Amino acid sequence: MDNWDDLRFVVALARYGSMANAARHLRTNTATVSRRIKRLNQSADTVLFQKGATEWELTPEGQRLYDLAASFGEELESFEASSHTSERAVQTVRVTSLEFLNALVLSPAIKSFRQNHPNIALELSATDRNVSLAYGEADIALRLSRPSEGRLVARRIADIKMGVFGQKGSKDNDWIGLPYELDWTPEMKNGHAHFGCEPALRISSFVGILTAMEETGLSGIAPQFLADACGPYELLQPKEERCIREVWMLVHETRKNDLGIRNTCKWIENSFGAINAS
Repeated sequence: MDNWDDLRFVVALARYGSMANAARHLRTNTATVSRRIKRLNQSADTVLFQKGATEWELTPEGQRLYDLAASFGEELESFEASSHTSERAVQTVRVTSLEFLNALVLSPAIKSFRQNHPNIALELSATDRNVSLAYGEADIALRLSRPSEGRLVARRIADIKMGVFGQKGSKDNDWIGLPYELDWTPEMKNGHAHFGCEPALRISSFVGILTAMEETGLSGIAPQFLADACGPYELLQPKEERCIREVWMLVHETRKNDLGIRNTCKWIENSFGAINAS
């Protein structure tokens, strides 16, 4: 190879799947990415990528080169992390989750993350949409169900108990639930089964539901850990009738060895420790 800097373009295209996303990550343009990949093809006298149905995919030769480049990058990051004199570049790691998980689980642990990982710029976003890790819309995703699509590395990191809660001694059948489009979720099915009627109010977040419960005196559905923290609320159903929502942490398989992402994943998993213990 004449120019080892070109390997960055192999790594970016393999991880992000498209010329546009690789260019955005490298802060350049698609023409430059295409030119660098073509130059590497010529230098190696082989084809490193082939166009798949939805993204650029590594050929066997390209996979060998990618493994070499990724391994070198990890060794370099490890060296920089252990060096007290090096000024490491800041790495941005984007995490997409749900609003209540960001607000009540991850955000309270931000201080420890910044202390332990000053060279990672963390971005937390909340969305109900399944973002594409292959196309670089996020680096890590948290979901309440195990995915079946894509080349993803999935790890179950928590079980969240969902139940029906209300004021102590509450007999009111009016309740607060999530919006109509979420009636398919186990927690909404649980609410419908318990109350036997439609919600009197619908609110798009569990924090909003609990706030409205306090203001109106109505009952509602919520995660156990959140209801316990916001109380005083009591569980209005037997414990065995609660539903469990699994929290899955997802990383695209091409990013699983990235040091910054590994450190962020470890922090996320530790942040859910109190929930698993409840």
